[in-house]
Amino acid sequence: MVVQARELARTEMEVARELIRDRGSLPPTRRFEWTVVVLCTWLMAGAYLDSWAHRHSASLESFFTPWHAVLYSGMFAVLIFLGRSALRNQARGHRPDRVLPAGYGLSFIGTVLFGIGGVIDMFWHLHFGIEVSLAALISPPHLLLMLALGLIVTGPLRAAWQRPGTGAPWTAVISASLLLSMFTFFDQFDQPLVNTWAAAQAATLTTTRYIQELGILGIMVQTALLTGVVLYLLSRFTLPFGSIALLVGLNGVLLGSLEQHFDLIPVAIIGGLLADLVLLWLRPGPERVTALRVASFLGPVGVSSLYLLFLELSGGVNWPITLWLGSIIVSGAIGVLLSYLAVHPSVPRLNAGGLVDHVHRRLLSAGIATLVAKLGAQLAATMVGSATIVPPTTIERLIVEEPNFFQVRADAVGNFLAQPFVERVDVDRVV
Repeated sequence: MVVQARELARTEMEVARELIRDRGSLPPTRRFEWTVVVLCTWLMAGAYLDSWAHRHSASLESFFTPWHAVLYSGMFAVLIFLGRSALRNQARGHRPDRVLPAGYGLSFIGTVLFGIGGVIDMFWHLHFGIEVSLAALISPPHLLLMLALGLIVTGPLRAAWQRPGTGAPWTAVISASLLLSMFTFFDQFDQPLVNTWAAAQAATLTTTRYIQELGILGIMVQTALLTGVVLYLLSRFTLPFGSIALLVGLNGVLLGSLEQHFDLIPVAIIGGLLADLVLLWLRPGPERVTALRVASFLGPVGVSSLYLLFLELSGGVNWPITLWLGSIIVSGAIGVLLSYLAVHPSVPRLNAGGLVDHVHRRLLSAGIATLVAKLGAQLAATMVGSATIVPPTTIERLIVEEPNFFQVRADAVGNFLAQPFVERVDVDRVV
């Protein structure tokens, strides 16, 4: 009985390891992937809806709210769909660790982790109360939920990454947008589409300085997040036209809804279209590094300029020209720096002679020759063998008669290592 329990536990652990490795062999169908994308969008929308409730309803006193119902029903929908697909494929004879297509094993694990986080979140609320505003973002149970959410929504992106071909499917683009939305969920307190700090007015100089700092940091962080996700996609895929507009637009809908800045959603979409035009013009990628650097500068500059221009036309930007113009340039610089992380410059290689000389110097400086000589002396006392030794002053080759390194005398090894590190050994026989 105990042996059977151990075997069952070992089998379950092996299945769990394979799910984490996420190397399923089943090809996903279009229907399967689009269903996952729709359910993941539902789940992410539930997270932002719950955030909206925490922002606007200070009277939340229970875990059981309509907003949580939307969030957790989305999670259960993903869990049921993936679990049903896994059981169906297992009934067809597939191995338990190969019942889901590649890329979706971690999504299934994410749903389980999300459920565990939900239970922890419920007890957390019962014990510590309901968080509001910034506290709701960095609550430990909510951080666990967002980690699980990131594993869930990136299933289509992982699946596309592991398939051959360079064209990015739309399911992968939407999955990347949901990943971006997961990141922006945590810094929504300083998001340009949530808080328009550039147009805010303050009563004191101190408050003005803080508002300006928040506004600049918001543009910088959003630029880094958006550009980082786009460069990540470009390092693997060729993006179809409209990808950036879809990626930014979906994220803009979620962010703009938090404070009812619906007028900023078209600005985000138009900014994405400008970035798409830059990609269409320059065709950046790992093989076109210069174009990638230029696009990484022009894209953020265009999006930031359009955002500040809209604020200026709609209500006015309360920043001096040095501040708003500098923020645009800084956003472009951030894009260029991130491009060096996506595609770094080539590393020069040492030539053969330089590498050998380098190794020789390291060996001598570390005193390894002395160590080998001492060990060789001890080994020579206990081993039987012979070696033909030629003084190092006249040596051209060290001829080893027996193909056993440990049968070479200590002084031969020491003298050999002290010579220039070139080919000096001819082995007569190899065993």
